[in-house]
Amino acid sequence: MYVEKHKQQIIFSQRKKFNAKWFSILYLQENMMMIGSSSGRGVTWFFKEQIECFVLRHYFRGGLVGKINSDLFLYSGLENTRVYREFMLLELMQNLGLPCPKPIAGRVTRGILFYQADLIIELIEGAVDLVHLLIENPISKEKWKNIGGVIRDFHEHNIYHSDMNCHNIMIDSQDKIWVIDFDKCEQRKEGSWKEETLVRLHRSLHKEKLKNSLFYWQEDDWDLFLTGYYS
Repeated sequence: MYVEKHKQQIIFSQRKKFNAKWFSILYLQENMMMIGSSSGRGVTWFFKEQIECFVLRHYFRGGLVGKINSDLFLYSGLENTRVYREFMLLELMQNLGLPCPKPIAGRVTRGILFYQADLIIELIEGAVDLVHLLIENPISKEKWKNIGGVIRDFHEHNIYHSDMNCHNIMIDSQDKIWVIDFDKCEQRKEGSWKEETLVRLHRSLHKEKLKNSLFYWQEDDWDLFLTGYYS
């Protein structure tokens, strides 16, 4: 791995020709590389370099702590930072052949005790998350089984997803199923966490159904998902 250390910044990447200026929103805007953004806990930026498309994400805190401290984390070494841990997990999953985004580079900006972090990953072109798909149309029985099978594949490799919900499952234009957002996730030992992950995903589908009457999901679809997961 290529690691570049400055007085306040540590930048790491698996690409030999990575441009550290890609972490600068101003640089991306001035060079007409920006192609879009999305808002959630913070703003996620999408940009393009020649024919490649990427996602730039800043790390934010959630919950009550996030209202006081939005993006500062206690620094105890590069290997313990959230961005480094997510980057290495993505690398591991890429090597296992699991459908997740390809990591491009990470940046840690240090203070005396705390750090801020940013991650660049490859954009999954043509992919739409499950929520937006189900607001438009129902999906096929076979696709529900395939989604279950994909989640099983991650679990067979003991990949724990800390926020498994229907926003973090995507389907691209070729009907390939992807899982995204691996912040605070890890490869862990066998345990009840697999069943707990399924419960969390099931709950998120119920939640979206309550929020939107046109959300094309029903309990029978979950049975199809479980068929794919356990088959």
